[in-house]
Amino acid sequence: MLLLLLAYLGGVLTLLSPCILPVLPFVFARADRPFLRSTLPLLLGMALTFTVVASLAAVGSQWVAQANQVGRWVALVLMAVFAIALLWPTLADHLLAPLQRIGARLSARADAAD
Repeated sequence: MLLLLLAYLGGVLTLLSPCILPVLPFVFARADRPFLRSTLPLLLGMALTFTVVASLAAVGSQWVAQANQVGRWVALVLMAVFAIALLWPTLADHLLAPLQRIGARLSARADAAD
């Protein structure tokens, strides 16, 4: 009996949680209607929506963790290229040549537009 009372009080306390409070107006607005035709579809829809969103979050978080691993390797490679370019200025000139050409073209277009 004590366990049943504690379970009931635990359920009452969950009604006071911040995630339940926004849903209460929807449930109370349907209190005067039949349960099977009004409240049950609402509850099933909310449960389905929560399940879909939670599943997408779980799958998405796994993708973010994998992308983080790839991002680390890309960052390591870029840092190594930058370090090598700092050690050998001729390599830096070769790496920056395409960017310098793009900058010269943009500068020429800006001068022609004025």
